[in-house]
Amino acid sequence: MRSESARSGGLDLVLHPGAPRRVHRSFLGRLVTHHEHDGHNADQGNCRPSQQVRGHRRRLSVIGPCVTIAEVPLFERLEAEMVDARRKRDENALGTLSLLKSEVVRASKEPGAAGSVDDDLVVRVARKEVKRRQEAIDIYRKAGRDESARREEQEMSILRAYVPAGLSEAQVEAEVRAVIAELKPEGPKAFGAVMKEASARLAGRAEGGQIAAAARKLLAS
Repeated sequence: MRSESARSGGLDLVLHPGAPRRVHRSFLGRLVTHHEHDGHNADQGNCRPSQQVRGHRRRLSVIGPCVTIAEVPLFERLEAEMVDARRKRDENALGTLSLLKSEVVRASKEPGAAGSVDDDLVVRVARKEVKRRQEAIDIYRKAGRDESARREEQEMSILRAYVPAGLSEAQVEAEVRAVIAELKPEGPKAFGAVMKEASARLAGRAEGGQIAAAARKLLAS
C-alpha cells in the first residue's frame, strides 16, 4: 500500500490510495479550521474506518473523501517533541521537556494518583512548572541576574505550550454559578460540595484559587 505524506503546521497529512492526488494548502487550511475541533469525518456517508496518523499535535487521515482529525494526547506530543529536540540538538528544549516528562511520571505515581497519565495531569504539572519559572524570573530580575532570567523565560515559553489558555474570571463564575444552581447546596458543607464539582468540571481550565474565589463570592451573595 502506497501513501504520500506532507506536513502543514502541526499536522501530519497522509494521503492513502484513493485519496486526491493533491490537497491544496488553502483547502487544507479551510478543512482544518472547520473540522479540527469536532474530530468527525468530512463526509460521513462515504467514509470507512481508518488508522489515524500520528503527528505532534493532531492525527489526520485522508482516505478517499474521508478526513479525520483528532488531538494527540499531550504526553505523546511531549515524547515526540523530545525526539525532535534531540534530533535538532536543542539542549535547552530537550532538558526542559525531559524535566516535564519526569515530573509528570512522578506525579502519576504519587499516593492517590490514578497511576496513569492523561492530559489533565500533564497540564497540571506544566502549569506548576510555569509558575516556578515565573517565580524564579522575578527573583533573578530583582537580583540583576538578567541572563539567568532569560534562560528561565526560554524554558517557560516551552512549558506554556502544554498549558491551555485559562478561562476568564467571568467564565469561571458562570461555570460555578451553574454548579450552584444544580446542587442547591446549603449549610457549612456547601462550599466543599461546590468546590468538588466545579473543580472536576474546570480541571485544566482554571486554577483552584480562581474556583474557590468564585465559589465564596457566589455563595455569599
